[in-house]
Amino acid sequence: MADERAKRNEADRRRAPRFNISMPVTVTDPATGRTYPATVDNISLGGVLLLIDTKLESGTRLFINLPIADDMTMRIEVSLVRRTNVGEFGVAFVSLTDGELDRLADFFEMRSTGVD
Repeated sequence: MADERAKRNEADRRRAPRFNISMPVTVTDPATGRTYPATVDNISLGGVLLLIDTKLESGTRLFINLPIADDMTMRIEVSLVRRTNVGEFGVAFVSLTDGELDRLADFFEMRSTGVD
């Protein structure tokens, strides 16, 4: 029952609207402690399309440091779910609390309307 609910929630988030928000972020690999510069190409409540110059393997767990306000950066755990040969990496959010989802939704709305 819980597995079915998790799959349904994941499918719902995958269908979530994507926002074409381009912004610099950093990505940290907790296994190595290395931090890499990256660029968000688009984002949704399910995940992010990142542009990174570093080769990473599918399934890798990372943390994205996403600046959502002048005084706030969210550190979000993600899992690398797909990659291309041109440095595009699709990552899915591993787990977000309801409060984190609300903060992300507010951030998307603010960025899409141009309000700071």
